[in-house]
Amino acid sequence: GGANTGATLTPAQKRAKLNANMEERLKAQADLKMKREAAETEIKAKREELKNQIKEKRTDLKIQIEAKRAEIQTEIKANREEAKQKMEGLKTEIKTERDRVKAKIKETRITARENALKRFDATIEKISGLKDRVNAQITKLEAKGVEVTEAENFVAEAETKLSDAKIKIAEANGILSISVDEISKEDKPKLPTITKEIQSLIREAHAALNNAIKSLKDSTKIKREAEKSAEEAETGN
Repeated sequence: GGANTGATLTPAQKRAKLNANMEERLKAQADLKMKREAAETEIKAKREELKNQIKEKRTDLKIQIEAKRAEIQTEIKANREEAKQKMEGLKTEIKTERDRVKAKIKETRITARENALKRFDATIEKISGLKDRVNAQITKLEAKGVEVTEAENFVAEAETKLSDAKIKIAEANGILSISVDEISKEDKPKLPTITKEIQSLIREAHAALNNAIKSLKDSTKIKREAEKSAEEAETGN
């Protein structure tokens, strides 16, 4: 065989060249990975910073909303208490009625009114209990990094509806506790309307809470899927 020309490489030279190319490629890949990781870290830090700013703003807003809510609840409670006192006053008034038949009619009337109000109170309490459970779930999932803003908005909507319903109940209370006699001609048509409004607000509050529950389930699923994708991407590298 003739001598090696410049174009022809020995197997050892070929291997060396391949190894050098491979090392160069690996170095380039490693550099790229480092740059990508540095960029990802920077993006993550910026995202975290933004998240904290949003969280701070949301916390401030929450404190303001809570204060306003507490004010409304105190007012509603005071109205409810006043109506209860009036109702008790009416019961005392019945005791002074000499005519037993009239007394019985008045007593039945007041009992029916009290029962109607108790039913509303019980429904409000039940939905308030559900709202508290949803809020507890929001706190729990937020700590795990689940997106809860939409659910919080639904709960806020439910709370507004509940407050409105309580105001309407206080309005009904006012009409029902005026006297032991039949309700006046002016107030009589108001009651069915107020009752319908209360029922409607309670239904809407319940629907908003169901939407909050659904939103939390969806957000949890999205987070789980994102984590799964990230894991698969890592193991795939």
